[in-house]
Amino acid sequence: MNFCGTQNSVKREQDDGMISLINIVFLMLIFFMVAGQIQRSDAVKLDPPLSASETAQRQDRVTLLVGPDRGLWFEHKLIADQELAAELNAALAAAEAPDQLSILVKVDGALAVSRLQEVLREIKRAGFPKVSLATQHSELNS
Repeated sequence: MNFCGTQNSVKREQDDGMISLINIVFLMLIFFMVAGQIQRSDAVKLDPPLSASETAQRQDRVTLLVGPDRGLWFEHKLIADQELAAELNAALAAAEAPDQLSILVKVDGALAVSRLQEVLREIKRAGFPKVSLATQHSELNS
């Protein structure tokens, strides 16, 4: 009988240690949930072109995605090519400081340059003062 009582106390001590470990895991989970930054994902998966620049993006901007299938997503909304000019003009009209508003253009690295030029010409016609092209960092010299 004495032997069985020893086993129960050893098992109880192991369980007590497990509770502390579970508490630590949950605290770490809560920390990373609070400290982590959650961003809205793009409407389509893109593989941006490579660049050697590490310039940070401005926060007062609108986003335009040009998918590998030539589709356009303006501020996470699928639009037709004919709607692009109206959407760009509406964004400029709604901005508090239109001369400070920038547009971030995200394209797939395999997109034809002619398609990118069409989109950039339309942005220029709309009168956006600042245009950025999203790229992924790469060492081009290696």
